[in-house]
This record gives sequence, structure tokens and C-alpha cells, in this order.
Amino acid sequence: MYFRQWFLHSLVIITFASVVGCNSADPEPFDQPTSGSETGEESGASASSVNRAITRAGLKPAATDMLMQYYSDDPDTLNVLTSNDTTSLAFQRQVYQGLADQAFDDPDTWEPVLAESWTFDEESLTYDFKLRKGVYWHPMTLPNGVKLPRTEFTAADVKFTFDCILNENIEAASMRSYYTNPNAKDSTEKYKIKLTVLDKYRFKLTWSEPYMLVNEFTLAVPIMPRHVYGVDEKGEPVSLDYRNSPEFAKLFNDHWANTRMCGTGPMIFDKWEQEQQVTLSRNPDYWGSPYYFNQVMYRNISNPNTALQQLLQNELDWAGIPQKDHYMQHKEHESVTSGRVKLMEYEYPGYRYMGYNQKRALFKDKNVRLAISHAVPVDDIIDKIYFKLATRLTGPFLPGSSACDDSLAPIPYDLDRAKQLLDEAGWKDSNDNGTRDKLVDGQRVEAVFDLMIFSDSPQFRQIAEIIRENCRRIGLEVKITPTKWALMLQKLRKKEFDATILGWALNWKSDPFQIWHGSQADLPESSNAIGYSNPELDKLIDTLRTTMDPAKQKALYHQIHKIIYDDQPYTFLFMEKRTAGRHARLDNINFYKIRPCVDSREWSAAEPRILSQ
Repeated sequence: MYFRQWFLHSLVIITFASVVGCNSADPEPFDQPTSGSETGEESGASASSVNRAITRAGLKPAATDMLMQYYSDDPDTLNVLTSNDTTSLAFQRQVYQGLADQAFDDPDTWEPVLAESWTFDEESLTYDFKLRKGVYWHPMTLPNGVKLPRTEFTAADVKFTFDCILNENIEAASMRSYYTNPNAKDSTEKYKIKLTVLDKYRFKLTWSEPYMLVNEFTLAVPIMPRHVYGVDEKGEPVSLDYRNSPEFAKLFNDHWANTRMCGTGPMIFDKWEQEQQVTLSRNPDYWGSPYYFNQVMYRNISNPNTALQQLLQNELDWAGIPQKDHYMQHKEHESVTSGRVKLMEYEYPGYRYMGYNQKRALFKDKNVRLAISHAVPVDDIIDKIYFKLATRLTGPFLPGSSACDDSLAPIPYDLDRAKQLLDEAGWKDSNDNGTRDKLVDGQRVEAVFDLMIFSDSPQFRQIAEIIRENCRRIGLEVKITPTKWALMLQKLRKKEFDATILGWALNWKSDPFQIWHGSQADLPESSNAIGYSNPELDKLIDTLRTTMDPAKQKALYHQIHKIIYDDQPYTFLFMEKRTAGRHARLDNINFYKIRPCVDSREWSAAEPRILSQ
């Protein structure tokens, strides 16, 4: 179940690494026809081809073995449509499933999951699905102790899920926005999709207009059980109008099952002891390849350093190590040198940037933004602060994906070029006070700006100090403003900042509209916090969003990338590698380009975990 890791947060702000088991946390491609998208040919694997006796790695599952991970904070809810945090996503990943999954090893293709096969007609924009038969929902008990009957997954559950998303009273606004038609003339045109159930195992879903991410927003949606979320705590329905009823929406938002999970995946929710642990157990009734471990436990550990110590003491199987200096220091720890713990570093699809508020006089000229980019020694930052555990990038798209123009070179560190650009932009030190200035609308403006950073990140503070010193050398004054996260979000939403250091998570394929479209520049709550607007770029984004042809998409992406690169509304810094440690007993750990970058369905263990260790 990977829909939410891409799109529920559609774009996730990265501050510093947070973890649930593995470090994880948003938009994306199909570069070649998949699911019969051009030919109308049927796509998918036969249910009979799944070997239920062996794992995805081709191994017999363990009779008894518990995988130990950790999480930092309890989520508000476990409801897969209304939760909006990476912790709940980690718990849900092996419980809930969608119609198909993006393949880890080939992100341009889709693997059938709850859909056995499907076709997609590009002219009518219609999917025709055949669902797997014999797939059953996990057992569920009502609050009064009554067990719900064993229930098969059907097309009614798919319709129920999409109806819930489209119910405007259900707390799934970020997801619903992708299906909303902003140009609707009446209520019949309000949403871009229409779902028709044909029989128990077949349905059609039609989009009213082309959209570049139709696969992602059709195939990857996590399906919810109607027989659970459609009834109250006594097992009675409040309303059968799931799409429109406010009464049903209230039941759904505050549902009795929101502290549990009921899916179709390889692991079954066992229990959640708040501030203690969450446990899952292997699903004996699973339709697909079984999970290797018969149990998974997530311990609640609020401090990542505590989690690291528990890993080193063999009390955890996996823990992220967000602080790079801690990661490097522990390479010499006895548990590591003895081979009991393996340290790991791997590419993660997310990037850091310094963004400039376009409403500020200093940042309206792209030459000023480019000058600052030339004054930031990114390579030195990578070497000295991140111990070479990061790589440079040139724009907002994932390097190696079809969206990214890999021919563009990183902006070089060049203080002389930076000074020349500032001179050309008219920013000069007219009063010999060491800081450049310029006459703007009849008033002399000093080249001074606040740089807002996340106060709890020591790395961001180090980066900011390097930027301040180098800006001083080219005649700009930088004032560093460490800010708590809640206040930082508030200032971003209200555009009450000059410049900021932040990050975005990336998907293999993304819709640039939220961050880069000019229509979002003046909206107080938009992801375009810097207020960037470029009419030429807007036209390209509008065209991209309705382009279905992969080759044309690629060309448009590259044009978008080049415009953003030339304009430098962000100084694009680097992609930080994730650093973590694992118990040496874990085998078959592979790393991938798409989040969460590992697939625990492939994992196994050389020896079972002894909980008394």
C-alpha cells in the first residue's frame, strides 16, 4: 500500500530525518505503456500464479520470528484515508493494499495487487478492472465483542473507498483535491471520476479529462472495507449514501475502528498500546506471497539516540540514524566492528533547498538569486557537514527519472561571478557600509535578509552560518532566524519570511502544479510558499498535466526543469543519503529509488529473534 507515501501528502516537507523502522516520508511517471494504457490489452497477473508457500524472496516463511522496529510518536488515527503522518503509513504499509503497486525495481511499471488485470482506453479515459477472487478482509471485532462475519473483498469495497474520498465532509481534503474539477458548472461535474460497478469482481472507472497521474490516483488508492467502516459500533449502518451523507462522514471521521486496521495485506493488526507499541501478525489467510516474519513489533521510542542504543544492544532490528556525525562516530562501536550490527547508507528521494520569497525586493531579480546560488559552497557543505553522504541536484525532479534533465550542471561556487551578477542587477554599496543597496520605488533598500531555519536541526544551523559568511563576502547581510516547526509552518503559509532552508520529498513522477504554478503564488496556504510565478512555466505545467504520452511528458518536464534552473527561485542544495543500522541477522535488504526505498516483504533472517536478548 504505497498510495499515501506518494500522494496523500502529495508533497511532504523534509526537515530532518524522522523514522519509523526505516526513514521515510510525495508527486510522479509511466514512461512506457503499462496496464494496457495505449493498446487496450489486458494487463495483470493471474491469481493462480502467486505461490502462497514462499515469500517474495523465494524463501519459506519463518515459523516464529519477530521483526523489531520503532516509531517516535503515536499517530492521531490509523484510518488510512484521513491519517496524514509517516508513522501511521509505516503501520499501514503491510496491512492495506491498492489495486496495483508501483514496482520498486522498475518504477515506470505497475504490479497487480487487488486487481487481477485491467485495461485503460486512452480515448474514453476508462479503466476496466477485473478483481482477484477469494481475497478476504482481516478479522474484525465490534467494540461490543461481536465478531464481524468473514467477508470477501469485492468491487463494492472499491466504490465505497472512492465514495468516502469524494464525500466533502470526510477529512480527506488533500486527497480529494486531485479528483475535484475546479471548472465545474454544476454538481454533476464536481468530480473528475465516475465509478460503475459491473458485478462483484468487475468495475469501470472513467476520468472526465486527461490527467498525467491517472494511474497513480486510480491504481494506488488504498482500499477500505465497507463492512467495517460502513457501520457503527453496533454493526448498524448510519447511511448508505457514503458519498454525500454528513452523518456517515461524521461516523467515518470518528470511527470506532480508527484505532485499529483492517486490510487485505500480508500482516494483520494485532494491537496498539499507545506510547508503548504496535504489533502486527502474519495473515494466515493471505492471498499472495507471505511475509517472512510471523510478527512485527514497533516500539515507541521518542529519542532517535535511544533507538540507536537499543539497536546496538540487539533490541531492535532496524533504526534510522539521522545525525550524520552520530552515524560516522558509531562506525567504531564494538557492535559494529564485531559484525553484530550493520550500518547502511542509501539514496533517498528528497532534496534540500534555500527558497526566496519573491515578494521581497531583493529577490525579485533572478540575477540576485543566481548570485546567491553561486555564493553557496554546496560541495564543501556536503563534504564537511554531511561527510560526503549527499549528492548535488539541479532542480525539483528526481535524478535518474524521466522528469529530470540530467544534462544540466550544478551551479558552481564562484564568488567573482556572484559579485558580477549583483552589480548587473544594480545592487552596489553606495554608502560604503559593507552591504550592497539599491534604490527601489524611490527608497534605498539594503541587501539584508532573514534566513529562517528549523531550530531543532544542527545541520541546518551549520549550513546557514556558511551561507551567511559567503554572502557577507559578496556584500549581502544574512540574519539567521532559528524557528520552531509549528511557527515555521505558520510563517510559510502566511509568507512571512525572507528566505528559508527546507526540503521536499520526491516521487518518481510529480505534478509540479502545487509548488511551481503561478496560480498558487498568492494563496496563503499553498505549497508555493515563495510566491514564485512565471507565465511561460504556467503554460508548460498546464500542458503537462493533460498530456498522456510519455515521450511528450518527458520533453515538457525537461523544459520546466530548464526554466526553474535558469530562474533559481530555489538554490538547489543536495539530496541527503539516509543513514541507518540493522541487526546482522537480517538478510536480503535491497535499496530502491522510490520511497520508502526498502521493501520489507523481501527481508528474511539468518536466525530468529530471541526477545530476551
